[in-house]
Amino acid sequence: MATRGSRLEKVKRIFQQFDTNRDGGLNREEMAALLVAVNPRVEFSDEQINAIIDEVFRTYGEFIDGEKGLTYDGLLRTYDDGAGDVDRDFDAVESKKGAEKRST
Repeated sequence: MATRGSRLEKVKRIFQQFDTNRDGGLNREEMAALLVAVNPRVEFSDEQINAIIDEVFRTYGEFIDGEKGLTYDGLLRTYDDGAGDVDRDFDAVESKKGAEKRST
């Protein structure tokens, strides 16, 4: 079982990797990239991605910072609420990152 500290670090690293414009929030485009990366075996339609993001933004509205999108605390809350598996998502993100490095 992962400790809370390592869990927080994993969420932070996931957040930082997808906050590509470094504004402190995951906008819709960044959230879509995160969804696809942590679900590599699922082929989402644009409509499905938009519906999921709409639901996240609606459910975690208190963690949405205007145009910036979902904050780190909001992403952490989604994991706290069971909306994702931190370890699985971190592993998916890290293996995707490793594969990209090997292909360059």
